[in-house]
Amino acid sequence: MSHKLAALCLVLIGAVMSVAGVVGVGTSAAAASGTAGHYRLIHTTDAYTGQTVLVRWAPCLTLNGVTKVHVIHYRVHSAGVARHVRLARRAIARVAYRTGLRFHYDGTTSYIPQGKDSNGAMRLMAATQRRQTHGVQLVVAWAYKGTGSGRSNLLTDAEAGVGSISWASQPAVSQLRIDDAAVVIKRGVHLKPGFQAGGSIGTLLLHELGHAMGLQHVTDTTQAMYPVIGANSPAGYGAGDRTGLAKLGFSWSRCMTTPGLPPVNP
Repeated sequence: MSHKLAALCLVLIGAVMSVAGVVGVGTSAAAASGTAGHYRLIHTTDAYTGQTVLVRWAPCLTLNGVTKVHVIHYRVHSAGVARHVRLARRAIARVAYRTGLRFHYDGTTSYIPQGKDSNGAMRLMAATQRRQTHGVQLVVAWAYKGTGSGRSNLLTDAEAGVGSISWASQPAVSQLRIDDAAVVIKRGVHLKPGFQAGGSIGTLLLHELGHAMGLQHVTDTTQAMYPVIGANSPAGYGAGDRTGLAKLGFSWSRCMTTPGLPPVNP
């Protein structure tokens, strides 16, 4: 049995207003192929400068001449299942290893990420998420599709999970910095446990976390970022996935100077 994986929902947020829309496979995002397999990163136009820029998390920040490592704080909505917390922490440890980005687990949360329709596009409600989770930037949740208790409207009938990000820019600085992200795994999806080849819940989680880091879908079935999970799915990140994650990750030479801007709901 195979399951479709949701394309990421992206929001470009300026200092004051929302200015962009959804970017998915086959749209304006630039594609890149690595020698070690295939990967696709998000490059889009900075609304302030007009430059084409890579969308990524800040691995480190240099502000007023002082450089510090940026730590991404996250929480897990486990839907009352303890193994979901363990699975999420193991998956994020793999992301950290491949990107060099720093993460800190802040515990569980009762909040489930939600979206809001904005001009026909479902956008992550970043400000609400920060407010409800005591300021964390990333939430990993298990939920049913829909609205109401235990549900997320980011999920659709067709997909087994979704990864959503929100990024920000500011005048005169062409850096598109991811400030908020969410991963929602649909409850009731039947996959192999743990991290196994051939369609496991761990691979599904790694796929959606790949979106949360800035990776897009690829056409190579040997990669975790292929949009269908099933018999051909790898146990973890493929060579192309790893190449893409490394390009999105840590390097002191790629520190940002853009401070985090307040999250904005669409």
